[in-house]
Amino acid sequence: MKYHPVTDSIKSLKQLREYLLNDELSKVYPSLNRHLKAVEKRGIDAGGDMNILLDFLLLSVGNAVGTQSRFRNEAERYMLFCWNELHKSLLQSTSEDVSAYVNWLKNPPKKLISDSTIASRFKNKTGSNVRLVNKDWRPFVLRLPKAIRKSKSIISVSASTPPLKINYQLSDASLQSAYTSLNALFKYLIKINLVTHNPVSEVKKEHRKVTDASKYKAPDAFSEEVWGSFVEILTDAANNNKKYEPHRFVVLTLKVLFLRISELSQRNGITPVFSDFSYDDNTQGWMLKVIGKGNKERFITVPTVYIENVLTRYRLYLGLSPLPLANENIPIVPSLRTGRALHQDSINNLVEGAFDLVVEVLTKQNKLKDAHEVASASSHWLRHTGAKQALHELGEHDLAQEIGHQSAETTARVYIAPEQRNRIKKGINRKL
Repeated sequence: MKYHPVTDSIKSLKQLREYLLNDELSKVYPSLNRHLKAVEKRGIDAGGDMNILLDFLLLSVGNAVGTQSRFRNEAERYMLFCWNELHKSLLQSTSEDVSAYVNWLKNPPKKLISDSTIASRFKNKTGSNVRLVNKDWRPFVLRLPKAIRKSKSIISVSASTPPLKINYQLSDASLQSAYTSLNALFKYLIKINLVTHNPVSEVKKEHRKVTDASKYKAPDAFSEEVWGSFVEILTDAANNNKKYEPHRFVVLTLKVLFLRISELSQRNGITPVFSDFSYDDNTQGWMLKVIGKGNKERFITVPTVYIENVLTRYRLYLGLSPLPLANENIPIVPSLRTGRALHQDSINNLVEGAFDLVVEVLTKQNKLKDAHEVASASSHWLRHTGAKQALHELGEHDLAQEIGHQSAETTARVYIAPEQRNRIKKGINRKL
């Protein structure tokens, strides 16, 4: 297997590094151990590269699983490219090598593309802790667009499936993500004095057209009409079947309070609990304390209509008092079976279930355009929908604090088109 994975699941990386450092890799990852030795016979310090990669992921990348996964996927893929296509260590990388990698990303060998779901890198050997390589794993994955997958499974309208592998295309967003990940990797290598320059920054200038910030793209968000359908459909569903109360609560909370799914979920010792909601006597309003990206704390104002129509209803469903209590350490989104806080994947499943329900109802109502809009959406559309609607009420300065942006300029750059920003800048200087 020429392109053999060199990392495992995110939660296994620390243990994998210990196996490598303690020379125990052959016991648990026999095929990986053989692969590293084969690469080293070609004069490449594969074990050293792998150790650097694991150190980078464990010591330099943030704790968010999604971020770790993206950086892991890209850094691992680049290292495999160095070994197999350039026949060198990643520490020997030049700007020409990174440029060649970018071109390779745009048109990878078809044999390196998986045309199924994302496969795990390793699987357990039955009855032991030995990890066997999954021969279905590939460095690239071609997945049908979400709207097409939903169309085929839910909307039940004819949806042509594009030819697999032939249709692989690297999006600008994916290329930008690749630059970001590799840039972080080489900054880390410079920091620990293993390389002296960052070849990614040089290459990025050559490919400026795909990262041109002047090409404004409005964030994906639901229209007012579709969002109204969300509220109506999920409320009707919860009225008729209590099992949909968590779906309704999570979707409305993400939208109204501008949250990421991770900010509602159990992660790295952080558990969102009901006492994070607090009443401020001075303003006579509710606030929610949130731990966001980079473990940064922020406070979000909670609309009265949300308290009255979403939070109290959900708490009564859970058998709690209508309003949160001080020091109430009950998870905001608990497992109904164990009472423990749900992790990100479980909350995402609630959102996906809600989206599927909305798609089904809209399809039955023959609102196929709206159904396709929801089918193509991700949970992050909810945060963007809430932010875009609130921008006119709050303005970019207050909204920046609500959604956790570092500055109002960031908020304006995301939610206000350049021509509008220029008009606003000119307009504020009008005289009496």
